[in-house]
Amino acid sequence: MTESGHGGNLQQLAQESDRDPGDILDFSANINPLGLPDWLRPLINRHISDLVHYPDPKATALTNAAAQRYHTSPDEILTGNGSEELLYLLAQTTGAKRALIPIPSYSDYPRAAHLAGMEIIEYPLPEADGFKLDPTLLSPLLSSPATVFIGHPNNPTGQLCHGNALRSLAIANPDSLFIVDEAFGDFVEDFDSLTVNRPANVVVLLSLTKIFAIPGLRLGCAIADAGIVQKVSDRQPLWSVNSLAQVVGVAALQDRDFVARSRTLVNQERSWLTNELKKFSGLVTYPGSANFLLARLTGAALDAPTLTKRLLSEYGIAIRSCDNFKGLSPQYFRLAVRPRNENERLVAALQAIMGVRHTVHRPRHTPATRSTRKITCCCASGPATKNALPSGCHASERA
Repeated sequence: MTESGHGGNLQQLAQESDRDPGDILDFSANINPLGLPDWLRPLINRHISDLVHYPDPKATALTNAAAQRYHTSPDEILTGNGSEELLYLLAQTTGAKRALIPIPSYSDYPRAAHLAGMEIIEYPLPEADGFKLDPTLLSPLLSSPATVFIGHPNNPTGQLCHGNALRSLAIANPDSLFIVDEAFGDFVEDFDSLTVNRPANVVVLLSLTKIFAIPGLRLGCAIADAGIVQKVSDRQPLWSVNSLAQVVGVAALQDRDFVARSRTLVNQERSWLTNELKKFSGLVTYPGSANFLLARLTGAALDAPTLTKRLLSEYGIAIRSCDNFKGLSPQYFRLAVRPRNENERLVAALQAIMGVRHTVHRPRHTPATRSTRKITCCCASGPATKNALPSGCHASERA
């Protein structure tokens, strides 16, 4: 964790570990392990000369590309200097006095609400269910209007909401505004995005920095009703999206193949990393659908801040301690899903620090037989059944 409360601050991590920033293996920021798309560098090089001019203040080409990508009209599209900027502008625009925030969730939801002068109501998510949100349970808390902040998938848990349940909740509470953060939605297979069949009081935040691995460029957008878009635009500084971000955004919104390949890689590596982490007896790993995993240390000898410091100082590996997430103790940490060789380095470092791992034994599936007697087969390594002996086998029965 860094002073900002976010991961990915390589300069600070380098200073803390006395390393060059390029020597740090960063699992603290949830960025696409596939890296930059091949077209990005040439595209930026072709548009370097555009920097002598001011960017289009309305980001017209980018807005149109987003409208086409999400099958809506341009007047329902917001573009910004990352979805973070739009989150804060939306909070300041709603005029709501209350904010309802399930916890744990992204730490800037309460910060944006606080700066907008809202009273914050927290709804603790059940650890027993892997911190999964049931939207129907929020209904009793919406007897008076509120701005509701929901991560879909949620950060740091990686859990999804039930899309139709969330739509129904919004429709049943028309005086409340629902800000649904889908920054990591592109990493999810068969994702039920609220951009589809979106109720009028739902705003969907979308990030291009995570899936296209461009957090340093800062680029995000949102989909909302035209009236909300206009109110936010009236508060937004001119030239919020720079020239290079605009041209990259247009290309990114058209590149569906890169998104699909990224999703495949993340699902594969998340499954591998989950299975490896489950072999640590002192660790609980929670199921998630995004490009990161939440884990909890179960022993008293080691907490997440200590593990974070040791991994950084001894191995140059950065993870995200979750001790500053409301609803989580100092035993929790978050890991980004990285390429296989980097994931292997992480697992090896964890083993060196945490010690013994156990082997996960999976039950073997054998066909049912009429016989229940055990037979020791002379030409096989394990027991067989009398009804399925190899030809020429001389087997002995035992009770």
